[in-house]
Amino acid sequence: MTIAPAVRSGTTQRLSLTSQPVLRQGARGPSVSTLQQRLRAHGFNVSVDGVFGPNTAAAVRSLQQRKGLGVDGVVGPRTWAALNASATPAPAPGGGGNPTLRQGARGAAVTTLQNRLRAHGYGVSVDGVFGPNTANAVRSFQSRHGLSADGVVGPRTWAALNGAGGVLPPVGGGMQVTGYVNGSPRTISISSVGNGKYLRTDAAARFNAMKAEAARAGISLSVNSGFRTMEQQRYLYNLYLQGRGNLAARPGYSNHQGGLSADINMPGGYSGSTYRWLRANAGRYGFVNDVGGEPWHWTFRG
Repeated sequence: MTIAPAVRSGTTQRLSLTSQPVLRQGARGPSVSTLQQRLRAHGFNVSVDGVFGPNTAAAVRSLQQRKGLGVDGVVGPRTWAALNASATPAPAPGGGGNPTLRQGARGAAVTTLQNRLRAHGYGVSVDGVFGPNTANAVRSFQSRHGLSADGVVGPRTWAALNGAGGVLPPVGGGMQVTGYVNGSPRTISISSVGNGKYLRTDAAARFNAMKAEAARAGISLSVNSGFRTMEQQRYLYNLYLQGRGNLAARPGYSNHQGGLSADINMPGGYSGSTYRWLRANAGRYGFVNDVGGEPWHWTFRG
């Protein structure tokens, strides 16, 4: 994809106390890409295309509502501050109690549910609305964790959701899961790369070594998407076909399903310090940026 080199005239106002501009719907350019990367880090499924369109505006309003800010869709100093804070799931309502939820529910508790589903690898939108996509993700999660797959989020489902994000309990130093390579299923071992995400165990070891070196250089490598189940890839592929998501491979043919690809949080896109560091160093760890227009997508080639 091509990102316009400048912000459209009249849509951005520079601030005297920060290098981050005020943004609103209609803006374009690197600052919008940074905004979209921060929204993704907070769990919102927006495309990183440098265009402040309706989907980005809706995500901004949802984040503002979640953070107790004025819900105007304009990204000013307070919204930037919230975006730049550590991205953590919204706190559970009622002092830690979790209400029973089912399709049709709305509100902060649903937002918490959606954040927990995303921590476990499901690409649901964080909009506070318990719609069909959230219900499908709940049923898939329940099935994977040996619960009754009724789509109702009660105490047992909340307990599983509030555990560490994962696929199956560890076995032999990794998690044994069904991965896919060129459409064929196979059992692979995956291990954590932080942020509730996983890669194939050999790729995870190299990524974590690279992550440690990057940290010493002042670069934070945070994975937004790693290994994906068949259900997760189907969900993302359907969003892509509907024009509501990023480019996604056919289910069974994504390197994410083989545990080899990681979507890394990439502030500033191609012009940011994270991408520049990876371009100079990732090859030594076996990772390449192999999808044009996606500075965040890195694949382990060994």
